[in-house]
Amino acid sequence: MIGDSKRAWYRSGVFAGLATSACIAFAPQVDGQSGTAPQYAPNGELLAPVGFETWVFVGSNLGLAYKQGLPAMTASESARADQPRFHNVYINPEAYAHFLATRNFPERTVLVMENFAAADKEPKGILANGAFNGERVGLEAAVKNSSRPDGQPTPWAYYVLTDPADPSKVKASASAFPDQACEGCHRQHASMDNVWVQFYPTLRKLIK
Repeated sequence: MIGDSKRAWYRSGVFAGLATSACIAFAPQVDGQSGTAPQYAPNGELLAPVGFETWVFVGSNLGLAYKQGLPAMTASESARADQPRFHNVYINPEAYAHFLATRNFPERTVLVMENFAAADKEPKGILANGAFNGERVGLEAAVKNSSRPDGQPTPWAYYVLTDPADPSKVKASASAFPDQACEGCHRQHASMDNVWVQFYPTLRKLIK
């Protein structure tokens, strides 16, 4: 009995070790082999991320806009101030796994913000109050990449992928905004590595 028990514990330990090794070996990495790493067109523009709706949802807000005195707002930010919108933010799963383990955003982190009109009426007229995500009216992305194909030295770049002809649609690719339009403000006011972690509860709770 004792011998059998020792052998059982030994086998359990071996299997546990193998399982741990397998997890480490196959843990997702945020690099060129990742299916959610940023992809670029030959001209250096960011290709619109595909399948981000299945990424890790980090938070949502309604109508956040910068205070006066901060860098001039982009057209999309001006629209936010004029008409409140829901902003739903996702992070690619490999970057989230790295942040969960290290509390750092790795290279090739991608954050996507999907913008929706704040709707308060629907066909069946069942709502008494409140608002919900209506029509999609924009898509934006932030990418951390120290080897940006556009040659800029700052690791974080910001993109608007909204089709100007039809805000419900997404452009195939987009150029990064100049650093003075976005990067400097994020670097100065975002709570962690250019990311508004203070507004994203899924990330915020990890650094408390």
